Amino acid sequence: MVKERKDESKDDKKPKKESDLKKFLNKRSFIYLSAAVFFVVFIVPDMIAPSDLENNLVDHTLSSNDILDDKAWNIVKSYRGPDDSGYNLFEAIMVTNENKYPNEQIQKHNDTVLEVSAGPAGSPQNIYEYYMVTFTFQTYDDHREYVWMVDMKDHFLVALNDDTQKMMDIVELYD
Repeated sequence: MVKERKDESKDDKKPKKESDLKKFLNKRSFIYLSAAVFFVVFIVPDMIAPSDLENNLVDHTLSSNDILDDKAWNIVKSYRGPDDSGYNLFEAIMVTNENKYPNEQIQKHNDTVLEVSAGPAGSPQNIYEYYMVTFTFQTYDDHREYVWMVDMKDHFLVALNDDTQKMMDIVELYD
């Protein structure tokens, strides 16, 4: 005859049950792991990728004074009209060109080229007063050129072609 030891409890003899949570996770661990991998591989890079379009800009400076060229371009792209509110000029150009291609991500297209040129305008005596800034937006089927004369002292812009004037009107009138 087998005698039971009194120091052993009855709970030790019973097989331990696995928790319901562990069972649930063990059955579906592959699904969760694959979902996590999918998220990390496909979703996260788009979330952390720079959305700044200036990374696509090709800088062609016309003069040897890069600091003033950059300052002239910054004056143009940050121009918000006389009331200094609403869209800035660069955003207005980008949104307008995006709206021309509603079914495409035209700014991410391989054939889309953005170019900026800046340089002194006028005579050598007033080289630091006036700059000409040209922004070119070229797609596979369209070429737009926006040209401004920038007064470096007063941060005043003058549109030098029709497309440029349209963009300035959008910024100044439709806040």
